[in-house]
Amino acid sequence: MRKTVMMGIAIFAVMLFAGSSRAEGIRIAVVDVNKVLNESEEGKAAKKKMEARYEELKKSIDAKQEEAKKLKDEIDKQKVMLASREKLKEKEDALQAKVNELRKLTQEGEREMQGRQGELTREVLKRIEAQIDVVVKAEKYDLVLERSAGVIHIVESMDITARVLDLMNKQPKAAGAAKEPAEKKEPGAKKEAGGGK
Repeated sequence: MRKTVMMGIAIFAVMLFAGSSRAEGIRIAVVDVNKVLNESEEGKAAKKKMEARYEELKKSIDAKQEEAKKLKDEIDKQKVMLASREKLKEKEDALQAKVNELRKLTQEGEREMQGRQGELTREVLKRIEAQIDVVVKAEKYDLVLERSAGVIHIVESMDITARVLDLMNKQPKAAGAAKEPAEKKEPGAKKEAGGGK
């Protein structure tokens, strides 16, 4: 649906430009933003940051999962030997607490990864848009379409993806993209009242 709407808007814009610039031809370009995002040095660096944080979270979750598994195995072995229902209940409650902690840690980790991915992607996309603007102004394009927004066929000379990618890799990285986040929190850590440090 969204692609159809985007294509309709693009066709309308082309017809609008065509009516207003009869003497001159409309200059249209196409860019594959996903390709620039995935193949630019800045995009690759953002992806590496995400993968590194994912591995940290995965190790933490795996450790908690192993603790819960050991506790469950211990309970299973001792069920017969634990004469007191009270002691068995204590162990089962401890296991349930571990399972709840693991579930919470997993959910917080997923939320953190989604937020970080969105933040890092937005930063890189802003830089990509800036480089698209550079190409558009230099080449005097009237209209730029995103390749994944319903463009079925283009003449390769209309594709500015390689130029945008080249500009992305030649420009110094944005200040925010080179820095690690100032504060890495483990999922489950309580936020301090008052906003921090």
